[in-house]
Amino acid sequence: MATAELIDFTGKGRRDETWHAADMLIFTKSTRLDLSPGLMEKVKAMTEGEKLAELDYMSKTIPSSWEFADLTFLVSGVSRPTALQMVRTRTGSYAMQSQRVADLRDVEVVNPIRPEDAERHDLYRRAVDHSLKNYAVLRDFGVEPQDARGVLPQNTTANLVCKYNLRSFAELMIARSSLRAQGEYADIADQMKRAVIDVWPWAAPFFRPKHKSAIEILEGAVAQLGLEVGKGVAWDIAKAIDLIKKGGA
Repeated sequence: MATAELIDFTGKGRRDETWHAADMLIFTKSTRLDLSPGLMEKVKAMTEGEKLAELDYMSKTIPSSWEFADLTFLVSGVSRPTALQMVRTRTGSYAMQSQRVADLRDVEVVNPIRPEDAERHDLYRRAVDHSLKNYAVLRDFGVEPQDARGVLPQNTTANLVCKYNLRSFAELMIARSSLRAQGEYADIADQMKRAVIDVWPWAAPFFRPKHKSAIEILEGAVAQLGLEVGKGVAWDIAKAIDLIKKGGA
């Protein structure tokens, strides 16, 4: 099973490790309206409640400020098909273990067939072992790794370093929450998100699907205007909310 570890993030190692990235987000968002001296100090002096309220608001507005917080992960033991799927997200930066120069006689291979399906699981494993033996024979005869790799199974594992800013990462996590997401990728994405929430508890609102944020905004508008839900504009808004819920389900 592939594992995802958060190895670096904006603020790591600082005394204000948990809140430094949040302060950067609030600061960069505030500069659009206020670039007065000492602005960062004012942001850092805000209470946690004030920061959480500001961050919740930011999670529903223009996301450009989210790009000032970075996250770097080490994904270990990921199958190459999944790794190639991950690197197609071009808003990230990646470094992947190479098959071209490394000797991979002892490489692990992901078996996608569950052990409970013993017959097919063992058949897959035997096919993999046959390919790995052929690779070892080629290497023993002096075939270079870049040429011998052609006989390796598709599901050989690799290690992958991934770097995202919070904006691209949040968009990726919302997309990967789809039931259509490949199982291995969905599991890696879940590990990544949990690792981020562990170090940045304040970041949870940034991973809400957009339709849920839209519902909150509409419900808040009805309450703020004091509208009676059973008629008029409020009734139309309630119907719109129901349509959004059905579309986002």
